[in-house]
Amino acid sequence: MIAIVGPTASGKTALAMRVAERLGGEIVSADSRQVYRGMDIGTAKPTAEERGRIRHHLIDVADPGERYDVLRYQADARTALAEIRQRGHVALVVGGTGLYVRALLDGLDLASLPHDPVVRAHLESQDASTLHGRLRAIDPEAASRVDPRNRRRLVRYLEVVTVAGSPVARARGPSIPALRIGLRPPRDVLIAAIERRVRAMVDAGVLEETSALAARGVDPRLPSMSAHGYVHWAAVLRRETDLDTAIALTARDVRAYSRRQMTWFRRDAQIRWFDPTLTDPLEFIVEAAA
Repeated sequence: MIAIVGPTASGKTALAMRVAERLGGEIVSADSRQVYRGMDIGTAKPTAEERGRIRHHLIDVADPGERYDVLRYQADARTALAEIRQRGHVALVVGGTGLYVRALLDGLDLASLPHDPVVRAHLESQDASTLHGRLRAIDPEAASRVDPRNRRRLVRYLEVVTVAGSPVARARGPSIPALRIGLRPPRDVLIAAIERRVRAMVDAGVLEETSALAARGVDPRLPSMSAHGYVHWAAVLRRETDLDTAIALTARDVRAYSRRQMTWFRRDAQIRWFDPTLTDPLEFIVEAAA
């Protein structure tokens, strides 16, 4: 088992493709938005050519209107790992959604955490800003890890805290040993890569993709549509903003998200970090996996 993690636009997919080709591996995506069909450009999915070369899992497994959460991801990813193991191949878990990676590798027993439908209903009646403020007051560490706009995750954190009466440690099940590799380019290099990626999305047709989602009746308030950029691309289509502003706002959102990703991953002492501008980790990974 090899895990390749890090912030958006740090080069995870390119490295994973090279590792998979050298070791005869298959890739299990750990991205909470790449699970949705029809959202290819805006979520920076591996291309059709890349997926043709290397088998990928947990991409295009849900419609945008479906509920797809970390508990479902954990179950689906464990199934994928078992199938890869049966084929005698190397499994590479690749992505930037820290909660998904942790749920899979560290064995978080998410189903055992407390539930209360009355508490949940009350929380779901509040807006994301209010929820994030409450979480920040109760559990600042948890608040630093969650996207302030992600109402679904904010509701879940607060439901657990409210029912338990205080912040609780996440219950653990069996963990999966893995070589954990992190990519951490210098901040200025990462910001430049993010800017290029956002502009490349426009060139690749993200506006047309957003229009197609709207034509299918995909509600912009759905969790799937919280993927960075779609709200701004939709505003362009409604002529509420211009394209340059949408590009700038999307890049801003992705930069903020990349900081939260690093806040999450820095807590994992098992990750071996590489600056890809200085060191190519490929040979290290191949040797360690031998």
